[in-house]
Amino acid sequence: MIFCRPCRWRSESELLAAQNYRILPGVYRRLGVATTFSPRFKAVLAESARVSRALSAPLYLIHADTFSPEKQERFQSALCELELGGKAEVRFEPGTPVEAILKVQRDAEIDLLIAGALETESVHRNFTGDVARGLLRNAPCDLLLYTEPREDPKAPDDILVAIPDLTELSHRVYNSALDLAERRGGRRVNLLYVQTTFAEAKEKARGTSNGTPSTEDVLKSWLEEQQRSDIELDYHLLRGNTGFTACEYIQASGADLVMMPSQMPGSNEPVFAPALDWIVQVIPANLLVIREARG
Repeated sequence: MIFCRPCRWRSESELLAAQNYRILPGVYRRLGVATTFSPRFKAVLAESARVSRALSAPLYLIHADTFSPEKQERFQSALCELELGGKAEVRFEPGTPVEAILKVQRDAEIDLLIAGALETESVHRNFTGDVARGLLRNAPCDLLLYTEPREDPKAPDDILVAIPDLTELSHRVYNSALDLAERRGGRRVNLLYVQTTFAEAKEKARGTSNGTPSTEDVLKSWLEEQQRSDIELDYHLLRGNTGFTACEYIQASGADLVMMPSQMPGSNEPVFAPALDWIVQVIPANLLVIREARG
């Protein structure tokens, strides 16, 4: 039998402060973390615990296998170590990992799923794992995927926002990155606009004579309207025929966290825009995917 120290429940003022801590334009109500007894098990769980505390949101540990007392004891031991004994619940769900995770996500109405991102690592690229790839394609909620989870987690210091267009969703993701950096002591937010050669040619053909601002003018205006005295803001317009150009740029940037917009799976549009769909194959850094809400 494992006995945990009682968790410290937060005061009403602390809960209200946590509700104002927005990764998105809204508070996550329930978090889920895909768990398996891999070498990174404790690190992914520690990262999830940090987010759970920051948002004062309950955490569900999702394990794609049948229940056993031994596994339950390992989970409870890890939760006690992280002082989450009374704020987290373990869900066992037999089945293939992605199907099991998504079933618990639906049943518990989880709106942010957390998982490890990698299958294999190489000198040049981090290849997306099968589970992470399945979640990127099919999860009907936001995703936080870790390429480098830490057992002593820290808030991101250098955030990069990768966008494929200038839509309202892309603008919201950028504003959310600024909000996250401001509230968690981030130092830098870099806005990366990934433009295909075709899109560049289309913009040049259209010109700006009809009053439509250029892409670069819009990016500059986004930075100017959201100046922060203690956060370094920058933008980069990246042009290329393949998305991997963006992947290489992000990897070389040294960003702690990459944020990008995505359509909700099952919509009439691709989940990721063509300029960003490489993310399903390769993840260059810790990744927060923000879905476009339905309706």
